[in-house]
Amino acid sequence: MNRLEYIVCAKTQYDIQSPFVYDLYENVLLPKLDRATLTRLGLSRHDKFGQLRYKIADHYGATAAENSAALRGADTVLATGEGLIGLVRRPHRDKRSEQEWQKLFKEPDVTLSVDLFDAGLVFTSKRLSRQHFVFRIF
Repeated sequence: MNRLEYIVCAKTQYDIQSPFVYDLYENVLLPKLDRATLTRLGLSRHDKFGQLRYKIADHYGATAAENSAALRGADTVLATGEGLIGLVRRPHRDKRSEQEWQKLFKEPDVTLSVDLFDAGLVFTSKRLSRQHFVFRIF
């Protein structure tokens, strides 16, 4: 998928029906980290993936986890009380990355996936219904 196809398919907060996904969008994906926080964390303002990893860990109280069999294609795996969250860096980088991304979000344990074009998120929480979202964020 190229960026133009992505923009055409992508949704905004007005298209969200799920309370969990709306909370993710409003409280994790949209807020920007201030300069002091970036400095404290040692992140660049251009490191969107590092910022996303921090915001998810902070919001859900997630900690680093070992890569599970279901999320073996994820670059980072975080564990919460509800399940696992996998983060994928640049899932549309090339054909192989895109195939791996599609394979990952079709895993039976993955209940929710969010495509941000420059990053992908997958959740394994059993309380979520199986859905795939494409958002314009970065």
